[in-house]
Amino acid sequence: MQKTFSVKTLGCKLNQYESSLIAGILVENGWIARPFGENVDLVIINTCTVTNKSDKKCRNYIRQGANFSTAGRVLVTGCMVDRDSDYVARMPEVFAAVKNSDKEKINFIVNDFYNRSLFPEDKRIKNSNFDDNTGYNGFSNNGQYPLPFYRTRGLLKIQDGCDGKCSYCIVPAVRGLPVSRDFNEVLNHARTLIDSGCPELILTGITIGKYNSNSKSLADLIKKIVSLSGRFRIRITSIEPNHVSDELIGCLEFDKVCSHIHIPLQSGSDRILTLMKRPYSVMNYMNLVEKISRKNSDISIGTDLIIGFPGELEEDFLLTLKAVEEVKFSYVHQFTFSPRTGTPASLMCSCSLNEISDRSRRLRSLSAMISLNYRKKFLGRNLSSVIEKNKTRNGYKAVSSNYIKMEIKNSLLNTDKVGIITDVRLDSVEIGRTVGIV
Repeated sequence: MQKTFSVKTLGCKLNQYESSLIAGILVENGWIARPFGENVDLVIINTCTVTNKSDKKCRNYIRQGANFSTAGRVLVTGCMVDRDSDYVARMPEVFAAVKNSDKEKINFIVNDFYNRSLFPEDKRIKNSNFDDNTGYNGFSNNGQYPLPFYRTRGLLKIQDGCDGKCSYCIVPAVRGLPVSRDFNEVLNHARTLIDSGCPELILTGITIGKYNSNSKSLADLIKKIVSLSGRFRIRITSIEPNHVSDELIGCLEFDKVCSHIHIPLQSGSDRILTLMKRPYSVMNYMNLVEKISRKNSDISIGTDLIIGFPGELEEDFLLTLKAVEEVKFSYVHQFTFSPRTGTPASLMCSCSLNEISDRSRRLRSLSAMISLNYRKKFLGRNLSSVIEKNKTRNGYKAVSSNYIKMEIKNSLLNTDKVGIITDVRLDSVEIGRTVGIV
């Protein structure tokens, strides 16, 4: 009887990509994938450790996952393992703690686990411990080109690692310095995704603006991918403002590049950006946004904002609200500051919970209204979109080129439109909900 597995992924799109890689390897070796929450032989938890709250969430899923596994234990991988593998390995629910650099070797670890005859004492692998001289650089060395896993749009990993010095961030410590995937390897993977019918390729990494392979930049890579034949489009994920070049802005005008870019601001106050050790000013950011908007006034610009960073005063927060109003972001991902042990910001004096709660509420209200106004601009218009199954409700959803997510109003009897690029008419908008018609 074939063994079954499930994967729970926490954190960034890069983790989602690597979960697809793990799943693809297991399926090729005879395993059957099941959704997380079903009873299976193997449960894998791919963790995030960006904040202390993230660790707590991961621990909860590790304990849940152990209940779903017939072995009563789970395999844990991801950044939480890189940060503290000994702690993870000591958890009674864990049989193996696998670092990011060993994710591709999980099949060997799993086989080792299931080939042992005694349980539970001998069926325990404290840490993955592969030879460091294997030449592993964060990317597949064995021709693995993962396809979407329980998804329609495909993640395409181009880069890993970060050399930033942000005072609140642990990512450089767990992901290492920037490393770019070989230019031709990315193209081969892109070709595989396109040939498999994948309608959208989402360029993924930790700092994708740092991409540099054989003197080829991110813009060079995009130009080469869009020259490939086929009906598909490219989406650029989060990119640091100081990494957005004029050449990259020019790429946003290509038909096969989504009319969307996500540029983290984090705060509208230069004083707070300095405390965060972010390498740009608010004016730099505003000039960049203006340059992008001059090329395309309809483009979707999203951002990240941290509320309640240590030292944030009311006047700093008001500057953040002002920036949101001026840019008119299509959406805002807002985060309340949560200290990450081991970072300089974790030693700073935090804002009060009442201040953070009040500011979070005010920003949510403003960003919801600005997002509503952005979507209203497209009422009655046909938007080039990818239709996907809706995982949270029955029916289908669509994701437009400019990153408007729509519920599909009609029954979509013509299901051959699922998983391809097609026009969807934006029918109605309200706060928190958008509806389209095929």
